[in-house]
Amino acid sequence: MGEKYFAELERIWQQNRGSQVRKCSDLEFFGCPRPKALRGPDLVQELVGLAALTEDTRFKDAILALIEHRIIDGKFNFLPWEPRDLRQAKEKLELVMWAGIHDLQLQCGTSLRRACAELAARTGWPAMSFAAAVKDLELLYRRRHLDPGELEKSCRTSIPTTADN
Repeated sequence: MGEKYFAELERIWQQNRGSQVRKCSDLEFFGCPRPKALRGPDLVQELVGLAALTEDTRFKDAILALIEHRIIDGKFNFLPWEPRDLRQAKEKLELVMWAGIHDLQLQCGTSLRRACAELAARTGWPAMSFAAAVKDLELLYRRRHLDPGELEKSCRTSIPTTADN
């Protein structure tokens, strides 16, 4: 990729950094950060103890809810958590970006790096630098490993159509 072209894409990326893509990915849960002092294992051990002492199934249900909603892992440590709707929106955004990279490669004969640079610049993909945004999109593309049939099926199930009404 020519240095002049790459510099132009970086300039476009700088202009687009405050785009909707970044705003979507930076949302906090109702504006309230999770407390840093609360330890997942301590909470779950307390719930286990209360479930055993009181025989109240609500404590057991609370543990199961924490696991089902991916709030804690198998060792009862807190995971970075996002509401389901936000997580689904991010997954759809990643799918759209994957499709854009794929289309640029197929239709324009563009390399993976150049396709990622194009999309990072045009969308203002959030990152600390333009190079980091490009690398993030490259990793996103490689991580998904979708074939065109899987992409079409995924799009049909995640994007509502007039037939869904």
